[in-house]
Amino acid sequence: MIYLLINKLHIIFAGMWLINLAAYPILHSSVVHNKNKSGEKKFIHLYLTFANLFGMIGGLGILVTGISMVTVNPSYGFFQFTVNHWLTAKQILMVILLVILGVKIIPTSKKVRAAIGTDFEKSEQLSDDVYNNLNKLFKWNTVINIIVLINFLLAITHNFIGK
Repeated sequence: MIYLLINKLHIIFAGMWLINLAAYPILHSSVVHNKNKSGEKKFIHLYLTFANLFGMIGGLGILVTGISMVTVNPSYGFFQFTVNHWLTAKQILMVILLVILGVKIIPTSKKVRAAIGTDFEKSEQLSDDVYNNLNKLFKWNTVINIIVLINFLLAITHNFIGK
């Protein structure tokens, strides 16, 4: 019973990550197409807020429910290379994802957020450093989205491709 509840929550959090993946091209495009235009900071702020909100809630939820599912289900384990290869792959990808978040995305997001400030009506030219950091964020968020997609595909196909 508890496993089913955890599993359903895990699916909901995965859905949040997939929503983030689906919205990414739209938000990315909005930021790029409004470069040096009025409202540019609002689009950057929206991009950062949406990615942070759905990314953090979805990611933390996936992490907690994933750990809980492995702990509760006796046929699962952490980094068991001899069985459940799909799960081991997902766990390794999650570690990689967490490292990218901690080392690349969070510090870069903080720099961009600090650079755009809180006064979004002020239409001052943003520095090249801000755009460079935004491009880094776009690149790393693409990597994160690929990892999320691979993890999702491993989750939904593991029954078809073997244990």
